[in-house]
Amino acid sequence: MANQPSLFNRLTKLFRSGPIVKRRVRNFKQPAASSALEVFRRAHSDVYNSTLSAYGSFDRMSRYSDFSEMETTPEIASALDIYAEETVSPDEHGRVLHIYSENRKIQELLDHLFYDILNVEFNLVMWIRNLCKYGDFFLFNDVSPEYGIIAAYPISISEMEREEGWDPEDPMAVRFR
Repeated sequence: MANQPSLFNRLTKLFRSGPIVKRRVRNFKQPAASSALEVFRRAHSDVYNSTLSAYGSFDRMSRYSDFSEMETTPEIASALDIYAEETVSPDEHGRVLHIYSENRKIQELLDHLFYDILNVEFNLVMWIRNLCKYGDFFLFNDVSPEYGIIAAYPISISEMEREEGWDPEDPMAVRFR
């Protein structure tokens, strides 16, 4: 477990910017904007964007409020329950999550993390239900340098803010605050 912080740091660097792969090419010049892009920009004027935002398509908090109100409909509430329960239903051995790795140590550590620390057998149903309901779900991982992850706490989606373009070295970097 002594190498967990270094593994954590490597994974953080690997997934910090999302699934985008960037290459550096010598003497590469960014091409000029295509005419199709200019036509698209003209067609989607500020009037169009302001009209859409009035309906809440760009306002995350108003969407969350709408989703919470929709849950008061019995059909939607039961559909969310069914999605969540079917997603994490245990197999014939009672396992809700299967972990495969060629490295036995990694498999043991992940098994310990998910079943003993995060207790996915109990918590995963509600985590998945909230993910289905809002489209977002956040966990705060309490990480100890000595022991690794020691706990995880759900964070209210209304308290999270997506921040883009914060790193001048990596313009595609995204973080949540």
